Order: sequence, then structure tokens, then C-alpha cells
Amino acid sequence: MKEKTIENAWSILLKFGKEENLQKLQAGQFYMKNLQYYVDLEKGTSDEDVGDMYDGQMMLQDVKISVFTTDTREFLGQISAPTASFNLGYLKCPVFCMFMMDYRNHVSERLDGDTLTVRYQFTDAQLAKMPRFGDSVLIIKNADEFFNRVKDALLANNIGYSRDFVSYYGFNNVDHLKQIQKDNLRIAFWKRQKYEYQQEYRLVAHTEVDDYLCVEIGYISDSTEIMKTEQLLNTYLEVTFSVKPME
Repeated sequence: MKEKTIENAWSILLKFGKEENLQKLQAGQFYMKNLQYYVDLEKGTSDEDVGDMYDGQMMLQDVKISVFTTDTREFLGQISAPTASFNLGYLKCPVFCMFMMDYRNHVSERLDGDTLTVRYQFTDAQLAKMPRFGDSVLIIKNADEFFNRVKDALLANNIGYSRDFVSYYGFNNVDHLKQIQKDNLRIAFWKRQKYEYQQEYRLVAHTEVDDYLCVEIGYISDSTEIMKTEQLLNTYLEVTFSVKPME
């Protein structure tokens, strides 16, 4: 059995959005915008929180491109750019984005005998920025059941998918580059470090749509709850679990 630690002991998935849209999700409408939507949102409205002009693309900084002749390998010149982005062809893939509250929100713990109580709280950046994602939040109480419903709905429509944590990269991160070179689809699971406060967990459908994809997953009100964003952000959580004494 995997040892319980603060890092792997607990997490909960949250979906921020407009209350009316979250109610539709509870009623079974699983709605996914494509990555291009988030790119266009920042480009068109300057919304750099929900929008991200480099979402689903590889963005590199301080790029130098050297040009050589094919036959003699003669150096012809060099082009320099402060930034460059590479579109690997996934911008039409639909995505479903969630916030994962987990060890990254840990603020303190206390040990009482063999019981460890861990306190989790939203960060200052999250308190400031998450209200921009919607007036309400859907709390997913049973993530396994939720993803089973989504899986069944997508496969019934002959659509494959991937889901995972989003990782965040800074200046020309080597792990970022290597992972995408090995598997191009991983480009949908990396975002710039400025978005780290989003703690995103993402599902990517293996299909292309011009705007959005919507599939029916069935009624999920019994395993979810909607709260106002302001109310949720004004809370902290305590999670307790048993631990073995140190030998």
C-alpha cells in the first residue's frame, strides 16, 4: 500500500464557471471548448486568466534559427526572436478544465497521537484570480464516478481521450521539451508558469471540432454540489487521517 503523505493523501476536483452552465453539467451536459477558444480569448479580449494565447502550443524564448545550404552546409545567416510558438496541430481538440485542490494548498498540520490533521487553503493568487472564472463552482464529490461517466459517454461516441495534471514551465524547460518531443499530445498538458495558480486538471478529447463538443453523461447532481465562488474561497479545509508512529 502506498504510504500516505501530505502530497498524495488527498485532493478534490472543482469546476469554476457560470452557475447556469454548471447546472447544465449537473443535468448531464458535458461541454468542452477546443483549445483555439482559449487562444482567441486572450488575443481578442486581453483576458489572460481564462484565456491563454499559447495554450496547446510550444512557446520558446530567446530563439535563434541558423540557416545553412543543404549541399555545402555553408552558413547563410541567423534569425533571432525573443519568443517563438509552434503549433503542433492540436488546437481543435476539445478540453475540459478543472481546478485540483491538493497538497499545493497545504498550509499547516498537527499531530495528535496517531491522527494527523492537515489544513488546506486557497493561496492569495487564487483568492484574487479564481473569481474571474465564474460566479459559482461545482464540487465533484466522487471523481472516479464522474470520470467513468465521461469515459462511457466519449467511447459511446467513438472518441478517445487523455486526462492528467497540467504541468507548468518557465524559461525553455528541458522536461517540457523532452516530453512533447516524445509525445506531441502532451503539449495540451503544459502551460506557462504564470498559470500555476490554476492547479489545473484537464481532459483532452482525441477528436477535432470547430468550436465545441457536448456529450450526455447523465444526471450527476447526487455526486456534485454547486457553491458560490465567493463562499467557497472564504473557507479552509481540514483533513484527518491515521499515521504510523515514527520508529
